[in-house]
Amino acid sequence: MKLRECDVLWNKKVSSGYFHMGVEVGDAFKAARAGQFVMIKTTGEGETLLRRPFSIHDVREDEGRLVLELLYKVVGPNTGVYAKLKPGHSVSVLGPLGNAFTLPEKGAKSFLVGGGIGIAPMLFLGRQLVEAGHDPSCHTVFIGGRSKEDVLSAEVFRGMGLTVVETTDDGSLGEKGRITVPLERFYEKEKPSLVYACGPHPMLVGVAQLMEGRDALCELSLEIIMACGMGACMGCVVDGRDAEHPYHHVCIDGPVFDAKNLNM
Repeated sequence: MKLRECDVLWNKKVSSGYFHMGVEVGDAFKAARAGQFVMIKTTGEGETLLRRPFSIHDVREDEGRLVLELLYKVVGPNTGVYAKLKPGHSVSVLGPLGNAFTLPEKGAKSFLVGGGIGIAPMLFLGRQLVEAGHDPSCHTVFIGGRSKEDVLSAEVFRGMGLTVVETTDDGSLGEKGRITVPLERFYEKEKPSLVYACGPHPMLVGVAQLMEGRDALCELSLEIIMACGMGACMGCVVDGRDAEHPYHHVCIDGPVFDAKNLNM
């Protein structure tokens, strides 16, 4: 974990309310793993009071620079500040933080499930799988959203060779309805060894319930408000199922959890 000032390289609007930012980072991020997150704070003009957690969307080399990529949604004044950042601005980055997804054995099948901005950590996971030599055809990405504006990164996944299944609540793109419907259908056919999911709480509850009693490992990446990201503020507590450990801190125990260990 490192704290550093990083230059913004780009900050592009990719859909209604969604932005894709790239910042130059140091060698510490070469060890970053899919599922981890960073705490970001703007500096200078428009400086924010508290840091905000962002899933690591990707980490890659670009023209000799190591670039941390973030995919985020503007939901209020705080994230609205980030949307105004231009190349040349700097941000304070604390990370990488938290734990990571469990990578499957080669040849094993997995499902990557993202609802809305919950797709953010799945791209880094998909890239790590491909770069580790996994067969892309063994991994299927499920992307859900309220409308087509909320379905993000589908073409990037397809460009890596992964199968993509899209759903929208209003039927404006892909299958109409909840992401758990095709997820269950594909599960019965493919029998994956791992199911990864990140997104709104109701979606995660649906995925956890679907996977209850099934053989696959189901890992959930939780989205929750954090003030510090290091376990000091105690503001990101969730309920666990273990009587000896009835609570978990998302920032230090997660953000990735085995669904069996959470009381959803």
